[in-house]
Amino acid sequence: MTQPTFDLIAPPHAPFKSDGSLNLAVIEQQAAHYEAHHIDGVFVSGTTGESSSLTVPERLAIAERWSEVTHKSDMTVIVQVGHNCVADSVQMAKHAQGVGADAVAMMSPSFLKPASVEDLIACCEPVAKAAPDLPFYLYDIPNLTNVRLPLDQFLEQGRERIPNLKGLKFTNPDLVLLQECLAVGDGEFDILFGCDEILLGGVAMGCRGAVGSTYNFVAEQNRQFVTAFLNGDLATARAGQLQAVKMIRLLQRYSFLPASKAVMSFFGVNCGPVRAPLKNLTEAEIKELRNDWLELEINLPDAAPVE
Repeated sequence: MTQPTFDLIAPPHAPFKSDGSLNLAVIEQQAAHYEAHHIDGVFVSGTTGESSSLTVPERLAIAERWSEVTHKSDMTVIVQVGHNCVADSVQMAKHAQGVGADAVAMMSPSFLKPASVEDLIACCEPVAKAAPDLPFYLYDIPNLTNVRLPLDQFLEQGRERIPNLKGLKFTNPDLVLLQECLAVGDGEFDILFGCDEILLGGVAMGCRGAVGSTYNFVAEQNRQFVTAFLNGDLATARAGQLQAVKMIRLLQRYSFLPASKAVMSFFGVNCGPVRAPLKNLTEAEIKELRNDWLELEINLPDAAPVE
């Protein structure tokens, strides 16, 4: 049986010390964990990486460290440089190219928002130009940015002004729009799907890769059910997707981002607390989460429940 390829890319958590300052030493542990679990790449300083709660100097330091620790690996490093200040995005894109990243991505400004496709292209153009040697992705996450534009038109029009436009990081459950984006230029753009709970939908539409928070700790399980789907084993694929949904529901019950950081500690990678305005789980909640996690029958390095 053939083994179709599909790239799974993890968005690393921002590593903090207990006092809330950066803990760059953890990045080497994160990278080793990803290599051990056959992750294809990292999406640095995305939503999971709490980018909106980081200063620009912190984001530069994180991008540089990720480029350093993956230098001898096969992992792709995509640095997310979106910011409400486009000039800061330009600075971060230029820096990403300088430190050896493989691509840059940009979330749309989300306070004063682009109101049209033309406005969005105008925001992206100088950022992509600041890293001309790197592929450029637009990071679409409308549930957080509240920017909802026809991205197939963005791709059609944007390629005329952004020579290094590679595609989208599509964290958007609109599968109709996804089909329209994948059809632009007969499939010339790389659309990385970003909704873990409906990953099979993105695969079925034709995506060849995905970026998702849960790939930080269950990449292999996701790869198994995607491969099953691509090989025509729909029953196994659906069962695997349902298991992923149950896991996501569990994390959401505790508050997704703080809970996902806690789960990383279950796998031996302590990324520290979350930053305000997010709220950290209590020790009691973490113990309860661990025991609930074990009920999902997802293996942990030390699988004993916590009393």
